[in-house]
Amino acid sequence: MPLPIDADSAWAAIGALYADPALQQTLLRRQDDEGLDVVLHLFAQWATTQGHPLGDAALEEARTLVAPWRNEVIAPLRALRRTMKPMTAGAAGLEAVRDQVKAAELAAERAQVQMLCNWLQAR
Repeated sequence: MPLPIDADSAWAAIGALYADPALQQTLLRRQDDEGLDVVLHLFAQWATTQGHPLGDAALEEARTLVAPWRNEVIAPLRALRRTMKPMTAGAAGLEAVRDQVKAAELAAERAQVQMLCNWLQAR
């Protein structure tokens, strides 16, 4: 029997998976080289553990759902954060601004998880 869909649980599980340094490195490489949506990838893994496996058609539907948010919100925040990195090294005031951009990026990724949970619940 599938378990309930809870965005907070999904976010926590995704964070736990992402905490593995080897997996993190692989996912970031695939994100940069292949355009992998890391949040969607990890969400799909979580959904499977909850008894809601996503087949190819469902994954494509989910990808289409979150693509505008990913492309128009998350990707620009990520690009800005990465651009700021060399500019802020060693400058506490500037690093604080970069930390705020990073926090906004994480909040946007968490919002993507909420979108995906809402979508999965409605299926």
